[in-house]
Amino acid sequence: MAFIFSTNKLPELENFTLMQRQQILALALNKLTAPEKFILNILKLLMLVPPFLFLAQLEGIFFVFSLFGVLAIYFILLRPVSLLFTRKYLTAAIKQFNKLI
Repeated sequence: MAFIFSTNKLPELENFTLMQRQQILALALNKLTAPEKFILNILKLLMLVPPFLFLAQLEGIFFVFSLFGVLAIYFILLRPVSLLFTRKYLTAAIKQFNKLI
């Protein structure tokens, strides 16, 4: 299973514009069950706590560079994980989106 970093790499969403893909992804995120949302939020928390504990000990210019690095790594890791969780709900979200437009 390969990590997907962008919604345009998903075969289900390749025929949609960026705005439409974002709307479909939001619909798919709403379809997550409570345990899936819980697990996703715990994973986010586990990704956030250690870097920010590290950042709390830094001072000056090292803090600024480290902050940008941590944020970049966070978004690089978070996007594939959230896409992994929502992928199984994409077909239902696409159907719902098509009904809305």
